[in-house]
Amino acid sequence: MIVDTKRMKQIEKDSLVPVSGLMFSAGSAAADAIRKYVNHDDRILVLMGSGNNGGDGAVICRLLCEDAYSCRIMPVCGKPKTEAASEAFSKVSRKAVVKADAFDEVLKETDVIIDAVYGFGYHGELKPEIRKLFQKINSSSARVFSIDINSGAEADTGVYDRDALISQITFALDCYKPFHMLRRDHRLFKKAELLDLGLPHNVRTQFHEMNEQIFFSRYPKRSENAYKGTYGKTMVCGGCYGMAGAVILNITGAKTVGAPYIEAVLPESIYPIAAMKHTTAVFHPFGHNTAETVVSDAAAHAKAAAFGSGAVYMDRKRECMDLILQKSNGPVVLDAEALRMFVHNTYLLRFVRCPVILTPHIGEFAALINKPAEAIMKHRLEYAVSFAQEHKVFLVLKGPDTIAVSPGGEIYINQSGNPALAQAGSGDLLTGMIAAMCTLNPDVFEAVMMAVWLHGYLADIGRETYAAETFDLESYPALMNRLLKKHGY
Repeated sequence: MIVDTKRMKQIEKDSLVPVSGLMFSAGSAAADAIRKYVNHDDRILVLMGSGNNGGDGAVICRLLCEDAYSCRIMPVCGKPKTEAASEAFSKVSRKAVVKADAFDEVLKETDVIIDAVYGFGYHGELKPEIRKLFQKINSSSARVFSIDINSGAEADTGVYDRDALISQITFALDCYKPFHMLRRDHRLFKKAELLDLGLPHNVRTQFHEMNEQIFFSRYPKRSENAYKGTYGKTMVCGGCYGMAGAVILNITGAKTVGAPYIEAVLPESIYPIAAMKHTTAVFHPFGHNTAETVVSDAAAHAKAAAFGSGAVYMDRKRECMDLILQKSNGPVVLDAEALRMFVHNTYLLRFVRCPVILTPHIGEFAALINKPAEAIMKHRLEYAVSFAQEHKVFLVLKGPDTIAVSPGGEIYINQSGNPALAQAGSGDLLTGMIAAMCTLNPDVFEAVMMAVWLHGYLADIGRETYAAETFDLESYPALMNRLLKKHGY
């Protein structure tokens, strides 16, 4: 389960377990986990903060000392400020306590550091004295294990101080937090390990999860009396002279998902190229004088549509986009050139009656909201949620950890995928996959999550054959076939 700070506090409150009991459970679980990664020859130092996260560290230190590990604890923020943390610290042997002013000497004799300085309540910037301490740790050879959240990072947003502690493993207590899902953004830990504290999870979270099991519990299996029109038509419209590959990859993406009826609406100039590549799609080429009729008819009959990939020089592209948004009865995915046409006009999205799915990368999103890309990178989740809710759209903010947000504030942070997708055409493929999944699944946000996850997961499967540098996007239908056969399709 993934929860924010507010809901984690509610889970703790609803458990009816006193704070001292929660602290012991967290410290015990963490101590058990840490034992798998250290040995009795390691010299361990627990950095203790003044809050309850520091109390967790005190429990860890006491338990490791009782188990004959060479473990010491250093309060780095002064005396504990909570009753439970004070109680936990009082149970630690005074022989194990070292003063903060001896840190430089102690660090030289330390193999493992347990980070229990700040918990999920941290916000803002590090204090100067803590910053210097963290800089020394990050420059040392000591292995670092963080308890719940790396100190110096925020739990709910992934925002972090430039000198936040970097760990080998971060142990998430009871539930994952958004911070853990945004690892590839901040890269503050190599691995997050969830520690089950046995608390009841009766709260509703806005964060969704997707994996192979969840995906196939929601992916339809064709009945024996199915025909090509059972799920409706998937329409893709895009491309232009010099960019035929974009709409071709739209079609490849739709075929990957299993859309049985794909209609490709594209300029006459690139029709021969696309038709040579895909023989099963139904093509609707248009010219300057036929664009309105062709696009209108196709959009009106499509269950889901996509527009914009490779449409940079498409003749009458704005009219084509407007017609698709006006005539469509199902979701419309807008990508690439479609997004650029909404720059300075995002308010118009509020007047579109069909569900709209935007798929920008950081640069495109920066142009849409008129903010520097660097600022967005530091607050991706916050900006994504704000934009989706304000404009009543489904937003897929692409990146190493792609974020999908619904108009109602539901959030999915994707965990699949790898650097093989860092190549031209990857987004075009995803656009076709989202449109096709919306054809198969009437729940738009669920379809978006499934497509985003699958897009990354097939790349993970593909890495068994391809190097990241030579990964072939056209292999997606074959990779999907392997996955479907595995699940009995």
